Amino acid sequence: MTSSIQHPSESKLDPSVDDDASRHQIEATSHRPFWCDVCSLDLQSSSSLAQHRLGRKHTRKEFWKSSSEGNTTSSTSASAFKRPPSSVLDSLTETEVFQGLASNRYSNVVVLTGAGISTSAGVPDFRSPGGVFDTIRQRYGRRFPEVLDHPESALSRGFAIRHPDVVDEIRREIKLDYDREKVLPTKTHEFCAWLHRRGALRRIYTQNIDGLHTHPSLVVPPDVVVECHGSLASRLVMYGDGLPRRFYDCCDVDFAPKNNKQDSDRVDLLLVFGTSLQVAPFCAVPNMAPRGSARVLVNRDVEVCLSNSFSNRRSNSEGLCQVTNCRIGSRKDVPLRSLWSGREGNKKWRQLLVEEDCDTFVTRFFDSEYAVEASCDIKS
Repeated sequence: MTSSIQHPSESKLDPSVDDDASRHQIEATSHRPFWCDVCSLDLQSSSSLAQHRLGRKHTRKEFWKSSSEGNTTSSTSASAFKRPPSSVLDSLTETEVFQGLASNRYSNVVVLTGAGISTSAGVPDFRSPGGVFDTIRQRYGRRFPEVLDHPESALSRGFAIRHPDVVDEIRREIKLDYDREKVLPTKTHEFCAWLHRRGALRRIYTQNIDGLHTHPSLVVPPDVVVECHGSLASRLVMYGDGLPRRFYDCCDVDFAPKNNKQDSDRVDLLLVFGTSLQVAPFCAVPNMAPRGSARVLVNRDVEVCLSNSFSNRRSNSEGLCQVTNCRIGSRKDVPLRSLWSGREGNKKWRQLLVEEDCDTFVTRFFDSEYAVEASCDIKS
């Protein structure tokens, strides 16, 4: 089975669909017209799908699939193929996630968060229409043409060195100097604090610089939160800077190899809230989750999370291959590309993708029959 992708309008499926497998397949593929069922790949266009179906890998997998189903009409000789493809794991369902959270079945939860969890608190995000990057393009594109294609460059260390007089102006323009005393945690922040009080939260890795995860009202210990890109209250990590040493140290502790951990200490659920996973090395952290664990991605736009600049292996004009893996702590080859769709990710993890506002997802959990029955209260 493939990762299931749930849209808000799809929370209740047609009651005539009684078979669980069919239901999961509908969730996973109904929004992707160019999906290859045989290879569990989204080819993005009809021409790409047609070309893919002519390829040897697809043909081999199709042969083995038809053979396993008792259909031996294919004219291709079995000797032309080495072995059938490895099976993928069953997709994760929202019901299973809600049941597990309510019953405290997940005991080692890692949460990754991005700007999408703070927008309801009045903190601007970066990539959405009208967000920080759009503002930078509109206000500074004429003065600094490079920001039209790469607005993040205006927030880089190199830009700050070249144009120190402009940095404070940009901060004010993109409203990074908002009154932090008046900004309060959102429901998603409160959900993370609830996990901590339940004893289920292992760590929060956040890209956000607003400091809301450690807001005094939440009583979440600072050692539980890794501010990967720094904080407005301390030092910011700009584009081009290295991440804090603590990021790598915590990744080593939380995602140690299986032979260095007992099963009871391994991460069993990884939640990703409100980030498009485009910035390295943060985008690689979900790929450190232990094989067989559960991964849940909640974002207003799921499609943007399914690929990043590291997704396609290619060479530049000098014949040098683009870097697609990175070292995080003691892990040498962590993939930077998105593994939320396709066979590779679905072989390693059970996955659920939800296209929705994060606060809405959290509210639906606490309103679910499982949370109500277990007397789960976001404030308790």
